[in-house]
Amino acid sequence: MNDSNSCYGKETSLNELLHEPIIAMLMSSDGVRSDDIRALFRDVAAKDSKRPTPRRRQPFENCLTP
Repeated sequence: MNDSNSCYGKETSLNELLHEPIIAMLMSSDGVRSDDIRALFRDVAAKDSKRPTPRRRQPFENCLTP
């Protein structure tokens, strides 16, 4: 879990975002379909799953990295 978002309870799902009226209006005006966004996320997830797992940062390192 991302500690910077922990006070919010949970992150919004992609499905929830794609069903927001303002998001739907922006996508429509840009000619983007929700299926395009879902396909993009699937592609990124597939590529990310092939990457080696980075080592976990030590707490003090978070202060040193921008």
